Amino acid sequence: MNPENTTAQAAEQAELTAESLIEEVSIDGMCGVY
Repeated sequence: MNPENTTAQAAEQAELTAESLIEEVSIDGMCGVY
């Protein structure tokens, strides 16, 4: 397995997770949940 490829995949996964979290928080904020 190529370490660089693994790192790139991990970074991509983290980025997607961060984006989905930000979207959830933004939606909740607009709805006035928090």
